[in-house]
Amino acid sequence: MSAHNTRKFSLVWLDSSVNVSEENLDTQVLFRKVNDQLQTFDKVDQCLEYIRTNSKEKVVLVVSGRLGQEILPRIQQFTNLIAVYVYCSDKKRNEEWANKYLLIKDVIVDLKILLAKIRADQVQRDEYQVDVPLPFSVFHPKSSRHADSATNSDAFFYFQLLIKYFSQVKPSDQEKHRFISLCKEKYHDDQGELDVISEFETKYSSTRAFWWFTRDCFLHQLLDQAFQSFDIDLLYHFHFFIRDMYDQLTETKRSSPTRTYRSQILSNDEIVSLKSSSGGFLSINAFLSTVPDRNRALTMLNNHTVPDGSKQVLFEITADPTEHDAKPFSNIAAWNYEHGTEVVLFMAGTIFHQIRISESESDNIVVIRMEQCHDSHRKVKVIFDRYQSERTLLSFGHVLSRMKRFDEAQKYFEQTLQDMPHDYHSVACCYQGLGDIALKQENYNLSLKWYEKALETNQTVLRSEDPEIASSYNDLANVYLKKGELNQASQFYDQALQIWIRALGKEHSKVAGCYKNLARVFQSEERYSEALEYFKKALKIQEKHLPGDPFELAKLHNHIADVYVLQNEMNEAFQQYNSAYNILIKNHSSTHPDVLLTLRNMGFVYEKLGNLNEALEYYKKIAAARQRLQLANHDNILQINQDIQRVSALLNVEVSNTVAFI
Repeated sequence: MSAHNTRKFSLVWLDSSVNVSEENLDTQVLFRKVNDQLQTFDKVDQCLEYIRTNSKEKVVLVVSGRLGQEILPRIQQFTNLIAVYVYCSDKKRNEEWANKYLLIKDVIVDLKILLAKIRADQVQRDEYQVDVPLPFSVFHPKSSRHADSATNSDAFFYFQLLIKYFSQVKPSDQEKHRFISLCKEKYHDDQGELDVISEFETKYSSTRAFWWFTRDCFLHQLLDQAFQSFDIDLLYHFHFFIRDMYDQLTETKRSSPTRTYRSQILSNDEIVSLKSSSGGFLSINAFLSTVPDRNRALTMLNNHTVPDGSKQVLFEITADPTEHDAKPFSNIAAWNYEHGTEVVLFMAGTIFHQIRISESESDNIVVIRMEQCHDSHRKVKVIFDRYQSERTLLSFGHVLSRMKRFDEAQKYFEQTLQDMPHDYHSVACCYQGLGDIALKQENYNLSLKWYEKALETNQTVLRSEDPEIASSYNDLANVYLKKGELNQASQFYDQALQIWIRALGKEHSKVAGCYKNLARVFQSEERYSEALEYFKKALKIQEKHLPGDPFELAKLHNHIADVYVLQNEMNEAFQQYNSAYNILIKNHSSTHPDVLLTLRNMGFVYEKLGNLNEALEYYKKIAAARQRLQLANHDNILQINQDIQRVSALLNVEVSNTVAFI
């Protein structure tokens, strides 16, 4: 590995005379040829503080014998410390204490041997990358009953959509130039890396993506950083490269099933997460390097020190390239920078089905057996169907907006406007996306501006009865409803409704959505009979689309119940709340916020009907659920406690009055 290559670790030298003797100053020059960001310390506390404050950076420590005995007992808990070398003049004496510490790789008296050992060990770490974090997200079909399932499935889906976008949308001609400019900016003070960037600029071609991917340089470091931090902006700069990797994997993909292995150090928390989703699906949110030899994979594990709170993990992977709609994988030995090194590489975002997780008592290695599965697998398809409306390639910015990553979403839309200024559909989509962001940030005037531009763009290329025109009217109506300008909202909703009925038919889900929106307007205007009529129209359509979206059905039942409450028709309200509850409890855990809110509404109705015991029972159910979630100081638990106290007081008054009467 050349001296100017990517800094995969920080080299730290601790010696009381590190900056004093002429010999040590000369040694520093040699160390900097191994790592040009050498850090030197002559005091233990200063060295400890550096390692502690740079917890996200891998550290290799070279230490004298005397200070080594002092610092080693104090650094065992640092998970970022990957190797320690004792550099001393008395090997035998220092080995006596050093052998107690697994972190110590060697006790060395010869400088040339030390330098060679540090280089060799790092080359091995770079090849195996066992201790490099493995970004992944999990999804289990049964997890839909858990309150946090939306977050888990969202993370799973977002990365799938990202990779779908990068692998299928052709990059613009400017993307490579923007990427190179970014790299030059990031490495402006590293001449060696700048030379490699210049080489990339002049010599890179799409057919050499594997070669550059496996080279230890700026590109691999930045790509790792982008995947591990899910840095959308940085990943967007890699669009052209990820597309080239996808194409090369597709062109060279294997023709027969294979078994391959991945060695990994995972934290106990990560292992618990995987065990809890056993039988579910795992998306690897980066390119996954594996080896076809199990013994080699085990050797990789055994050559790495396991920090406290972590375990050795061996992934046993079965993959069949003949499966339809599966992401490509290939043995890239022939195209590897280190030519001939056997590596089976899987496309970023490859989905695996976890079959079994077991732990060997003899060597404490966690073995995870899994098989690659295709994107249209019937159980995985559940999550994609949930996001069916967002699966177009131009919807990536909308997904970022849904994640509340508004700055990144805005950058995406603005960049797309620059890249595709003559694609009217894309332009309108971007304007609509910018309007969505402004609406979510409650900047209603700005939102109107963007939605109006989207409408104007659509009107230049689409006929007046096109459903996309109706979508623009609906967006504008949503803003006017938020602003309380109900007449304007009603007019735009009605325009959208008429177009959708003519274009899509009276029983389309968009028609149902528009009925619901008009009902919200009527409710705000206190026109409760019309609100009920339109909510019920929406409900009738949605019920015909069963199984459809159960959560939308529950919302409609709750909306209808709310209107009945406003009309003081409590029995009808209770029936609707109960219908909503029965739907929600089949699809959520009993502690889900929507379930608890519906229970509270049912308790409220009982209270209004004078059925105080029943009301109290419902309120207590909610309080118990929130206590299980450890929300003792949450506003909602304080509110439900007030409900309990209020109803309890009313019951006590009734009891007192009864006793007095007797």
